[in-house]
Amino acid sequence: MFTNMLSLRGWFFPAVVAIAMQFANPPAALAGPSSQNMPEQGYIGAARDIRLYTENLPPFNFRSENGIIGVGADVVAALAKLVGHSRPPEMLPWKRVLSILEKEPYAAAFSMVRIPQRENEFKWVGPITHAQTAFYQLAGSPLKITSLDDARMVSAIGVQAGGASERALRALGFTNLMSLYNPTNGLQMLLSGRISLWETADLMAISQSRALGIDPDMIEPALTVGEYDLYLAFSLTTPDTVILPWKQALDELHRNGVFDEIQARYGVRIGTNVARKTSFSLLN
Repeated sequence: MFTNMLSLRGWFFPAVVAIAMQFANPPAALAGPSSQNMPEQGYIGAARDIRLYTENLPPFNFRSENGIIGVGADVVAALAKLVGHSRPPEMLPWKRVLSILEKEPYAAAFSMVRIPQRENEFKWVGPITHAQTAFYQLAGSPLKITSLDDARMVSAIGVQAGGASERALRALGFTNLMSLYNPTNGLQMLLSGRISLWETADLMAISQSRALGIDPDMIEPALTVGEYDLYLAFSLTTPDTVILPWKQALDELHRNGVFDEIQARYGVRIGTNVARKTSFSLLN
């Protein structure tokens, strides 16, 4: 799938290098607070040496015999090829990933949901994929969930620990959340009755149903929460000039059709390349 991308490197890299040279001595406002600690190889070298982090969250990012794959991971891998980045991503629990990005420059994580609360905490490249989210319940459940107030009344709602939904729901005063430190167990917990509702993305609900070998119709969305975009998020102290080649690489993936090809492979439909900073329709 990378044939088109590789053939474009002949003109892509000179353009990136030329732009980077323009920022050889960037003003402090552009370079960011960490510019003094920039690696000696310059901005292009720093862009190629960014440390990438992610979590195990199929089908966005997960391990396979061929390394870390998934709809978000595949887009980032395609970006990395264009930038000339070869450092493999590291897979860690999501809360640890967030902690690393708060402290380290020249670091980025995927696939991160972009919400208003995070807007000024990271620097964003994307969207790299898109998802719809809902409160899921067992099919035929007697629960009648028609609003957030109804959801407040159930015994427990499973949410990804450290995830955007947990943060947004806690900000709304939800006290019945159960943090899932292993979000790949969400469906099992719903089936076992340990949680009454499971807040998750449509792609995750389908993925976990397949992994457990159960009929996806055994669960159903009780209340649609909204839709959101996922990004490659850089630590705030990473200079803008280091991030620029990654942004240009994403533009190229849109031009050459590779971005749409990856989304289609995982059943994701994104109408246009429009960044939605606010997308949790019920949580904002």
